[in-house]
Amino acid sequence: MKTLITLKIFCLSYLLLGMILLLPVFADEEETSGMAMNIPSISKLTITGPDQIIDLLQDASGEAAYEAGFIKGKNNMPILIVNSNTNWKLSVRVSSGWRRVDKYRKAIADLKLRIKSKTGHQTGFFKFTPLSLTEQEVATYATGVSDDIYYGGYRILLDWERDIPGSYRIIITYTLSTRSP
Repeated sequence: MKTLITLKIFCLSYLLLGMILLLPVFADEEETSGMAMNIPSISKLTITGPDQIIDLLQDASGEAAYEAGFIKGKNNMPILIVNSNTNWKLSVRVSSGWRRVDKYRKAIADLKLRIKSKTGHQTGFFKFTPLSLTEQEVATYATGVSDDIYYGGYRILLDWERDIPGSYRIIITYTLSTRSP
C-alpha cells in the first residue's frame, strides 16, 4: 500500500510537472534606450541704440552745454539686455582713445557712463563714471538670468579752451562673460 501511494504521488507529481511545462510561457522583454545632452555656458548680450550722434549747434543749446561743462546723450540709451544660463559678468571699456581732431586728442575720461537697473545685479556705474581703456564691471550675478535690462546714459565733458571744432569719435565695448561653475 505504501508503494501504491508513493507511485500515485510520483505519477501525480510527474503529471503536474508535465502540465506546467506544457503551459505557454509569457515573459516580458525589455530594451532600454538612453538620451544624453551637453549644455555649455551660453550667454547673449543685446544692445539697443548702440550708436549715438550728438550735434552741438551754434546756438543757445551749444553755448548752454559748454557753460554746463557737458553734453548728455540720449536718455536711457543704450539699453543692454543680458541673457545667460550660468554666472556672468557685464563690463565696459573703450577700445581706443577719441579720434584726433587736428593735433588734439580729447581725454578718454571725458566720456562718462551711468547705468540704471532694478535687478540688484548692478555693481558699478550708479553715478556718471569716467570710462577707460581697461574693463570696468557694470554688473555680475552668480546664476543665469533672462532679459536682465540695464539702461545706459552718456555724458561728455566739454571745455571751452580744449574742445576745438571737429568730429570726435570713440568706440565703447561692452563684454558679457561667463564663468563655468
